Amino acid sequence: MKLDGTLLDFMKTEARKSLRRKRLPEALSYYQRICDIDADNATSWWMLGNVNGWLGNMKEAEAAFNKALALQPDYADAHCSLGNALYSQGKAQEAVECYNTALKLTPDHAEARVNLGTALHFLGRSDEAEQSYRSSINQRPKAMTYYNLANTLFRQGKVDEAIENYEEALAMQPSLFPARNNLGNVMMYLGRFDDAMSHYRQALELKPDFALGHYNLGNILELQGRLEEALASYHEALRHKPGQIKAAAGQASVLEKLGRYQEAVAVLEPLLEQGKDEPGIAIAFASLCRHMGRCDDAVAMIKRLLASMDGSVAWRRHEYVALHFCLGRLLDARGLYDEAFEYYHRGNQLKGLHFDRARHDRLIDSLITTYSRAFVQGAAKADHGSERPVFILGMPRSGTSLVEQILASHPAVFGGGELQVIPRMAMSLPRRLKSDTPFPECAASLTPELCNQLAQEYLDNLMAISGDARHVTDKMPSNFLYLGLISQLFPGARVIHCVRDPMDTCLSCYFQDLVGTENTYCYDLQDLGLYYRQYERLMAHWREVLDIPMLEVSYEALVSDQAGQTRQLLEFCGLPWDEQCLRFNETERFSATASYDQVRRPLYSQSVERWRHYAAHLGPLQKALAGE
Repeated sequence: MKLDGTLLDFMKTEARKSLRRKRLPEALSYYQRICDIDADNATSWWMLGNVNGWLGNMKEAEAAFNKALALQPDYADAHCSLGNALYSQGKAQEAVECYNTALKLTPDHAEARVNLGTALHFLGRSDEAEQSYRSSINQRPKAMTYYNLANTLFRQGKVDEAIENYEEALAMQPSLFPARNNLGNVMMYLGRFDDAMSHYRQALELKPDFALGHYNLGNILELQGRLEEALASYHEALRHKPGQIKAAAGQASVLEKLGRYQEAVAVLEPLLEQGKDEPGIAIAFASLCRHMGRCDDAVAMIKRLLASMDGSVAWRRHEYVALHFCLGRLLDARGLYDEAFEYYHRGNQLKGLHFDRARHDRLIDSLITTYSRAFVQGAAKADHGSERPVFILGMPRSGTSLVEQILASHPAVFGGGELQVIPRMAMSLPRRLKSDTPFPECAASLTPELCNQLAQEYLDNLMAISGDARHVTDKMPSNFLYLGLISQLFPGARVIHCVRDPMDTCLSCYFQDLVGTENTYCYDLQDLGLYYRQYERLMAHWREVLDIPMLEVSYEALVSDQAGQTRQLLEFCGLPWDEQCLRFNETERFSATASYDQVRRPLYSQSVERWRHYAAHLGPLQKALAGE
């Protein structure tokens, strides 16, 4: 059918006006009439397809783009738009073919280049996606392209490059909140929890109703033991996106950690009834199943999930790894030790971070060389006289949480948990001293004035969390690395060194889903044994050269003689006897460590010589501990 050209031009003009005014249904009506009348015009069909796509009518958009290409097969924009419509319908491979055709026709087609990367990323073809994004950036740098490239790099495990590209995207477009959120995810993956929290909070400042951001913030708060805040964040996530499964599972997990088991079960059961196999639900189920009498169901659910998940996806890897450790714990509780070890071993292998043995050995050598007896005797020290801190240290899983819980049950003691203050101070010394010499060598330049300043900063941190308690515990296990510095800042502070059978200690570390670059030695049995030997070597040195008051507490002795060891602990801290310390499991405080559940129960002996259940798998550990 022919129509007067002036009238057709009028209809096209009105259609464009409708688009500018964002009146999409009106524009759609115009383009439908235009295509009915001017059916041989490929551009009209292309515009009809675009408007359908903007309205979410993807099948109609696909039909219109195909009509345009039937009329004009070399129409690059139509090939690209058809790719968009197909990708939106989950047809990623067909979309890739369309984008490639568009690029053959127009090699500098920027939209086709970027969208090709997105489709390839979806298909898991990360190397090709990266190449496509980089080509697009070379043609026309855009914030979203840097963001997409960063996502692909993170998926490939190229973490440093991913960080650089997220930062580039944010430099170009500071309001790009998904980039800020995903930068938080990378920090979470690296175990840099404070940095992750900062990025999540910034994402929420940019978009306060960002439900995923509230969930991520809840997740990091939960990991740090800030459970009430985590619960509030999960609640916000659900307020902005009702039915968000991850946030609801997070609520159940926090309620379990708070010991509010019935509430946790009430949140979890509806999620289980939905029949969705989702990592967050499974992880919460693994923690709660013994309270529900459904541990077999939890095992079956996690096995189904592991069979269906792609463990290579970097931003989901922490869930994939966590499921292996959850399943290991469930199987261990059932006495299926060989099968449990399989999952623990695989979980550690999947972490993707490796321990730098040589670097750690150099650190221990440097600590021993720097803090010689002669240096310690003449070193600058603070003279404030405070004995408020009590440092509880040793290897992870050596009983530090238990000792802290016993002491924190005394009315004169506040349990501070694993404080990061001392390690951060040590790392900040070169900056404070305006020196290029790293820690520990730079400790030789400390003055009494700076020692007092650092000690006061630490005491201010204690005051902020503990009020006027007589003693505050700091149970950061790795403070054993910084005992030399601690002796300079707090010459009169009490140090409690927790020890446990080396095999049990190392196996327990291996069985915990410990995150962060400072825990990479836990992911390999030989690394664990070698790390333990260096820890023993350093502690022997500290005992020889330091005058700081130090009490050694054996986990096994504490289990076999709770009252006697507790009395010794209190006497060491200058505290009167208090029966509540024997009922530490009744103390209402949360221990933000892997031992949070154990310290809720009375002392038990099942963990003593636990390693014998796994003896057949521990050859590398035994050899490393023996120095072979």
